[in-house]
Amino acid sequence: MENELTSEGRCIYCSQIFGQKEIGKHLSHHLAQREKGSPGKTTGLYCHIEVQAGPYFLQLLVLADSKMKVIDRFLREIWLECCDHLSSFGHKDFKVKISDTIGDVFSPRIKIYHDYDFGTTTKVFLKGLKYYQVVETKKIVLLSRNEPLRIICGRCNEKPAVELCTVCIDNYDYSYFCEQCAEGHAEECEDFEDYARMPVVNSPRMGVCGYTGGSIDVECDSFYSVR
Repeated sequence: MENELTSEGRCIYCSQIFGQKEIGKHLSHHLAQREKGSPGKTTGLYCHIEVQAGPYFLQLLVLADSKMKVIDRFLREIWLECCDHLSSFGHKDFKVKISDTIGDVFSPRIKIYHDYDFGTTTKVFLKGLKYYQVVETKKIVLLSRNEPLRIICGRCNEKPAVELCTVCIDNYDYSYFCEQCAEGHAEECEDFEDYARMPVVNSPRMGVCGYTGGSIDVECDSFYSVR
């Protein structure tokens, strides 16, 4: 299902929408311009970081002196937190500690992973793109995030899906439902009505454990709606 979905995000600087493969390059032009426009001002060294989990993505700007804990907390708040599970970063060739700084971990093109919940794990991948000297007031800035994916009800094949059945989730054609069709599925699936009914949210954690959505950027955290 995820491979069939179009993923695109809105640029924080110009509000234009670009595909998942193009948004990072587009943002790099804005960041380069902001770096040139900062002479004489108090700047900080920031790393442009790309986060991906299938069609879900984040484009972040993170202060190089910040700890990896800053990213861990951000990922929890926007994508992952459900039951206060443990989490960790890693790389195939070296250890990554939550107390490491961004500047110590990310070299250009370095790719690491983040695991949340060691039981029903959600894994995302982070790649450092480039460092910029820019003026910012926050340690971490959300440059772009994928817009809600176009997930359509598998029953009527017309309306956007708002709920999913975690029992039937392996069958995309019959696991995502609009509000009306969800009631029909509840009559057919006892598990759905009992415990398997969960909201469609804009996160790779969707449908897992007790996850029902993030606590930041909530406007972009809901289901797809027809524009």
